[in-house]
Amino acid sequence: MFYSILFPEGKQWNRHKLVKQPDCFKDTGLDKLSGLFESSAKELLDVFFTPLSDIRIIKYRQHILQDLSNERIRSSCTAFSDSINATALRMAAIRKSLVLSGKKNVCYVAEGTMLECAEEYCRAITMFSAESTSMQFKSAGLRDFSAYLKQYCNSQTFTNLYERVKRLRDGFNSIRYCMLINNGTIKIRTYEGQKDFTQQVLTLFERFRQGEVNDYRRKTEEEPYAGHVEEAVLHLLSGMYKRIFNDLNDFCTAYSDFEDSTLLRFADEIRFYLFWINLTAPLKAAGLQFCYPVIAENPAHLYARDCFDITLALKKNGSVVTNDFTLDDPERIIVITGPNQGGKTTFARTFAQLHWLAAIGLNVPGHSALLCLFDHILTHFEREEKISSLNGKLQDDLVRLHCLLEKATKHSIVIINEIFSSTTTADALLLGTKMMDMLTDRECPAVVVTFLDELALHGPETVSMMSLADPDDAAKRSFKIVRKPPDGLAYAVQLAEKHGLTYKKLYERLGQ
Repeated sequence: MFYSILFPEGKQWNRHKLVKQPDCFKDTGLDKLSGLFESSAKELLDVFFTPLSDIRIIKYRQHILQDLSNERIRSSCTAFSDSINATALRMAAIRKSLVLSGKKNVCYVAEGTMLECAEEYCRAITMFSAESTSMQFKSAGLRDFSAYLKQYCNSQTFTNLYERVKRLRDGFNSIRYCMLINNGTIKIRTYEGQKDFTQQVLTLFERFRQGEVNDYRRKTEEEPYAGHVEEAVLHLLSGMYKRIFNDLNDFCTAYSDFEDSTLLRFADEIRFYLFWINLTAPLKAAGLQFCYPVIAENPAHLYARDCFDITLALKKNGSVVTNDFTLDDPERIIVITGPNQGGKTTFARTFAQLHWLAAIGLNVPGHSALLCLFDHILTHFEREEKISSLNGKLQDDLVRLHCLLEKATKHSIVIINEIFSSTTTADALLLGTKMMDMLTDRECPAVVVTFLDELALHGPETVSMMSLADPDDAAKRSFKIVRKPPDGLAYAVQLAEKHGLTYKKLYERLGQ
């Protein structure tokens, strides 16, 4: 029995979800993605915040996302979702207005709007059901939903609803009346074959048309609407057409909650996938690749090809450098060294982003990838030092690192960026070595960005990677991160020369 497009079973849907942004989001750039997600589907933020620990659910979502990459399927799902969600919003507003009014008097405007909502709801369901029968769904999620929708359309509940809506619509379409407006007074009387002047007026003004002309009309922020007048007219008509208005009142009482909860849930949840497809589309158009990663339960073998930082790619309209990484047992820790501003921190963020996006069932930036499940992504990035802080920067680093390592398990992913930069090289090396020992003991995947080349040679569990300078200009960065031993070159002199900050240049400038 279908329940959710995000979880194959209802009991999985009801499990605990995170409602607050995880601590690692700010350091890894995932906060930028969640900000974009919030503006598109705020109600589904908990899905973005909660990584999965079950490979079956991840594959369930991956297969649905693959189906939605088909433009015809995506277009139909989008139209259905938009229509059902719009109906749900309008119905929520109607119910709220009826509660506030206390239902002391019949509100025919609200009841008429409810009829419109029910009519749109039935049309959207009928249309999507007909379209889905000819679609070749490969995912279990969309196949099961299509079967549920077909069953719902054939149910007595839906059939009775749609027949009632059609009967009411036919009844209101048959109403004819005349409206007499004189000096602020409106009178209603039955239609007795009086001439319709509409076409006569249009024909009269047609002679003044002189081809295409500029439209100087100014659109107001709100459409002019006199709700109280419309309500008064409807009350007058209800006295003339008692049967049809009584039927409307009975319909609204009997079908005040006509929406099916499963269809509402589907229309809401499908936005999770549609958001991601729309977000990644321009990056794919720019030539960047996305893949559906293989997910492993342990980190014995991890890799990614042509991966990149998606938040940076969005900022630069797809103009980014891609990189690779591989970890083969017993390798667990990537230590990145090399010149500053070479993409080391970006690479560390990318490692975390790949695992998080994979863990919520999305395709990830890159040509191919094999990633692992995790219990936490733990990060240690440099914080801006507060002048009012009683602790020094080194103490703050150590306290935070201690908390991180206390929480880390063999199933955690650890990202550490430029730690111990506030102390001497000798002390930093001593502390860094102890940190590497503790990471090794935990056997968890980790990325360590550091200026200490010695940490890259810690042991067989360590992989040394370096950010490279442009081979034709050492002052430029290639932003490629490659697997190689550290060479101890920071290219500081070349950077200083590029920006006119060498001793000679400064002496010449200051001497003048």
